[in-house]
Amino acid sequence: MTLSADPLEAAIRGAADFFETSYQGDPAWAARAVAQLEYLAVEIPAGRSSRDLGAMVGPALLSARHVLRSTLGIPQQDPPQAVIDRMEAIALNRASNPDLAQRLMALPRLPQVNSATQMTLRDWEFGPPQELIDVAEVRRS
Repeated sequence: MTLSADPLEAAIRGAADFFETSYQGDPAWAARAVAQLEYLAVEIPAGRSSRDLGAMVGPALLSARHVLRSTLGIPQQDPPQAVIDRMEAIALNRASNPDLAQRLMALPRLPQVNSATQMTLRDWEFGPPQELIDVAEVRRS
């Protein structure tokens, strides 16, 4: 579990950690990671980040959410908060949908989701890629 005073940072680090390792057999951890990705896919494209993230982060997270929902059988039209609430219920072992908990337990590695969460973490920690190029050019001068 990732602790941070900033909920956005905690979600970035938590989702990136889970989807990088993708532990099977822990539906509570998987549910938290799904809830974190849902949160990120709303907050970051809406521009509610205190940091500048690369232009590709928002679309990558939206695409990752689509892949994750498809994999889990979650309807694409479900509101993000409803999905977050269901995931939190599963994480707290209060699930009313045992089939979804089983799918979370057997969640396979999802490279596109991992890539999106790792990109988000990288940009959170180091800034967007263009900024890194600008810094490198300044140092050569």
